[in-house]
Amino acid sequence: MDKASDRTAFAALDIGTSQVKLGVYCTQISERIVLVNNLSNTLVHGKGGEVATSYAPVREKAFDLFRELGPFLKQHRIRQLFIGICGHVSSLIEADRENGVPPQQPFPIWLDTSSYSSLDEYRGLMDNGRSREIIGTILPAGTNWLLTKLLHRRKGGFTPNAVFLQIGDALFYDLCGAYHTHFSSQISMVNLRRRAYAPELLRHLGIDESFFPSIRDQPLPMQEARKKQFDFPAETFVFPAMADLYTSLYGLRLQDREGFMLANTSEQAGAFYSQQPRQLDRFLSIVFQPGFVNYGSTNTGSNIVHWFVERVLKKKGTPVTLQQLSRQAARIDPADTPIVLPYLQGERAPLWNSALTASMYELRSSHTHLHLFRAVLESIAFARKQCFEEIGTGALELIKMGGGSSKNELWNTIRASALNKRLAIADEKELSLAGLVDHMIEQQGETATKPAINFSTVEPRTEWVEIYEEKYQRFIRYQRLLGG
Repeated sequence: MDKASDRTAFAALDIGTSQVKLGVYCTQISERIVLVNNLSNTLVHGKGGEVATSYAPVREKAFDLFRELGPFLKQHRIRQLFIGICGHVSSLIEADRENGVPPQQPFPIWLDTSSYSSLDEYRGLMDNGRSREIIGTILPAGTNWLLTKLLHRRKGGFTPNAVFLQIGDALFYDLCGAYHTHFSSQISMVNLRRRAYAPELLRHLGIDESFFPSIRDQPLPMQEARKKQFDFPAETFVFPAMADLYTSLYGLRLQDREGFMLANTSEQAGAFYSQQPRQLDRFLSIVFQPGFVNYGSTNTGSNIVHWFVERVLKKKGTPVTLQQLSRQAARIDPADTPIVLPYLQGERAPLWNSALTASMYELRSSHTHLHLFRAVLESIAFARKQCFEEIGTGALELIKMGGGSSKNELWNTIRASALNKRLAIADEKELSLAGLVDHMIEQQGETATKPAINFSTVEPRTEWVEIYEEKYQRFIRYQRLLGG
């Protein structure tokens, strides 16, 4: 493989919960990621907590994006292409490793809670610090983990030829003909320090590593038939699929004692340290070169805002609608909004309680839909404040932010004021794509310049800080009434 040049391109595919998007980066074209296109994903919700999707339509969307990419590459005379894949993880896709046929059945994704009855077994296996010994970090019980889903699946018996994949792993097989994965895609099944499947978990499940894709960092050549299908260069290579959290962290380019929030459908909150920090009881601790990260994933983010806009206000949750509501809600006095507990789907970090429900307090007849809209934005900010209080906000220099909802000016000012901390907002909307390109360049030892990412600062509003601190204390009291 040649060194990076102006004829080398890096394509990044992100298979998110709500969208599949593809970007491309080449120094001769732009200093930034060029978004090829994004296509909506479809989820199926069941009455018993089921949240599922199917591989075939996701695969077809990815292939449609690749078909758009081919002519673009030819137009710019690209001779070498590296493709990276990232996406949501902790799904349970079951394929047959013998026949290589793409998975046919709908599969549960991370949001699915139908494995709730297996949480007691999970606790017996991983609680009381055992998860730290087995996988290298505390991993609180939750239905969102791959391990919990496997414990639930085992009750029906494993088929001998099964291989359990994430959505990116299935696509990698389609492109390269091998079952390979990045260790980050197998969170809860790998020892994060050794970056290998945890033998204790395999023994408990009664299976071996052949039931999972092999862990690998380096890319494989794309199959000839696929290159012809998409009109890709002869030198096209694909990296094993990563968790989108990891690629977004690469995109934030974190420095010592910087916090972070990834504000998307759901949100992640954490902090980066150059020296190993103390491990927390309700957050994951991982090695993230060249340092360490404490972080937690949540169930609350823009998904709650979209639910409110579409189900309660009966409006389409478009960017234009959200910006209009935000401009109007900016005129509302923060002391005059009700308090919302945003737990429509329970909560992960730091509560780890799938049974929590959403509630609204202090509602008055004078409140309008704008008061309620603003209260929903505030509720997500309060939920993140609770995360950072456990992480240790005082030791952080600032908090970096990226993701789709980090572009909302009102919401960012609410976040900064609730946290009483300066925010640095990444101007690259497609942070996971940019971080995936960063990773590919580093893995190949390339000399290419990385995509440009700049940060703008949002300061807390002094007059809001005290109001939000007092409201946050009431938020916590109401949360405890629900058993949070």
